[in-house]
Amino acid sequence: MLEIDHVSFAYADAHGHALHDVSVSVRPGERVVVLGANGSGKSTLARVANGSARPLSGSVRVDGEKDGALVRRVGYVRQDPASQLVSARVFDEVAFGPANLGLARQEVVSRANEALERCRIEELADRGTAGLSGGQQQLVAIAGVVAMRPRYLVLDEICSHLDPLARIEVEDLVDSLASGGVGVLEMAHDVRSVLRAARVVVLDGGRVAWEGSPGELFASETAPRTALLDGPRSRAIAVATRAGADVAACADPDALAAFAEARGLESEVLEALGSREATAAAPAGHALSLAGARVDYDGVRALDEATLEAPCGVTLVAGLSGSGKTTAACALAGVLELGSGAALLDGDAVRPGGVGLAFQRSEDQLFADTVADDIAFGPRNAGAGEVEVSAAVARAAGEMGLSEELLARSPFSLSGGQRRRAALAGVIALDYGAYVLDEPSAGLDARGRRLLCSLVTGLARRGASVVLVTHAVGEWLPVADRVVMLRDGRVASSCDAAEAWSSTAPYALAGLPAPYEVRVRELLGRRSA
Repeated sequence: MLEIDHVSFAYADAHGHALHDVSVSVRPGERVVVLGANGSGKSTLARVANGSARPLSGSVRVDGEKDGALVRRVGYVRQDPASQLVSARVFDEVAFGPANLGLARQEVVSRANEALERCRIEELADRGTAGLSGGQQQLVAIAGVVAMRPRYLVLDEICSHLDPLARIEVEDLVDSLASGGVGVLEMAHDVRSVLRAARVVVLDGGRVAWEGSPGELFASETAPRTALLDGPRSRAIAVATRAGADVAACADPDALAAFAEARGLESEVLEALGSREATAAAPAGHALSLAGARVDYDGVRALDEATLEAPCGVTLVAGLSGSGKTTAACALAGVLELGSGAALLDGDAVRPGGVGLAFQRSEDQLFADTVADDIAFGPRNAGAGEVEVSAAVARAAGEMGLSEELLARSPFSLSGGQRRRAALAGVIALDYGAYVLDEPSAGLDARGRRLLCSLVTGLARRGASVVLVTHAVGEWLPVADRVVMLRDGRVASSCDAAEAWSSTAPYALAGLPAPYEVRVRELLGRRSA
């Protein structure tokens, strides 16, 4: 058993404890999911659980042993696989862990091949790690840990940047590892992780606030409303669970819709899934577009005569990993040279710096000594006076929910979600006519997602064109105006958000699984027609 017993932990440059008297246990073959808001202590708990951070008090034991046993028996997979990969070639990456255990070469090769097969990525063995998609990199990172044959796995938000198909692959792999006897401790924000768990632990302010089964969590009226239970899917599942549905079965939208129909809960489930809100975009605003855009990388065509329109309002750009989304985002922001075609803002060629851009891992854009200085960089660099700079910082910080205490801290001392909000505040501190945000809600808790949603709709109402590249289409449909879906560098589908709200057809054209909420709406709509 992995036992975290009355553990407290504090960072040297932070006020107060990141963890305070936390006790969590994981049995072999058990999958325990830890929920909590950004800054609640989840990532710190992950580091303590695998031995990379030593607690100030309390103890961590694995199968009754301490210290060195954690390194050998507890594997750790981070949120960003790129930060974990150390080798240029996939096979070498997977073999790296066993080699560092001092095993004989033959055993290292055997374990690496076994892990590649178990993770179903044998065909990637000779590929370079840098050229893989995010989902492939995450599978390689997991394979590298699996090759060390840990008895327990600690997973820190490992699916937050993955497309729907890659997420299914990774989740199925984790399930198979747990079925094979590996204990899993997973930090998460997403309801999908909870539905696969045996037990749920909720952290709040570094303390354990609640613990129980997934069914108890959804059925409870008093359990903490955590980072994931504010979403439409969670609300719909709660309706079904309180009416007697099996919570694990609710992972399947067809099963939820069938249960709702059988129990006469159609209207309650649809109400829980929410309604669309008109963005109320300014009547005369800015327009961003790509016209016949072509981009090649090392002989691979990333964009193939792609044409998309993003007039004033909120435009979602979706697609599987490798479909060209991030390339399109960089082209729209003017930071990528096109082989042919054009990126236009209000009919003129987009210039670098002319569009507000948040990269996929926007927290990597942070660099200053304090959060306030980071947000101030854009306005200050544009020549604004200090009074204007202070006003811009206060406005942007307020819109992203950053307190005075956080503004005074180093951005590198913040939690992952807090860093992301700080980076986004830096992007909006300048008043652009258009914004391109690549996966802006990944890793954010419920409060952070609400703030971001309010920010995006506010920008659109002020006349901006806001392009959101996202895997979380269902999350953004309530406030979107249009949806563009890419496939193999081409626009496979472009439609009004109202169509993407309750029909799976546009997603099928792009080879995408439709969002859970869309599938349920479509099924209940057909049955009531």
